[in-house]
Amino acid sequence: MRGRWRRWRRQDMESGDIKIRPPEDWQKLLEKPCWIMDILPEKVGRDAEGQFFDVECFFLNNGRRFGRKERLEGVILKLMCYYQTSILWDGWICRPSPEVIDEAIGKIVDDGSGVLHVLFPKEQTLLVLDGDSLNLAVYNPSKEFKALGEKIAWSEGLFWRRAGM
Repeated sequence: MRGRWRRWRRQDMESGDIKIRPPEDWQKLLEKPCWIMDILPEKVGRDAEGQFFDVECFFLNNGRRFGRKERLEGVILKLMCYYQTSILWDGWICRPSPEVIDEAIGKIVDDGSGVLHVLFPKEQTLLVLDGDSLNLAVYNPSKEFKALGEKIAWSEGLFWRRAGM
């Protein structure tokens, strides 16, 4: 375990739905280096003559038709196979079930809004799904996490790249 992250303790969990108190400094991960799992292989430049915003809007509004939910869900579920996972969805949930992930991503994709934070506490890595974005942002991935993340992204038809590139 890297850094000063505390271990989860039984008293951090409420009975029943396995809700937990969040690690105090999880939001600091948003300031760390970021990698992207995206439908596009590189960032579209400001001076690009294409129709990025029209296409982005089309994909966001027709996400189910193009498998957006399934791709995003596939990434998160596959990562859950390798790493302890907690999510911020109506409170922090430690070791969420696949059904909870399905519900959260379905709501975000259908509504076109909302945010799902997926924390891999032992890795000190944070994945963020924002309802008005086509990509997944991955903050502070280790070398090993990047290698696996790239493979999983490719398996879901997504590209893995450094943010801003």
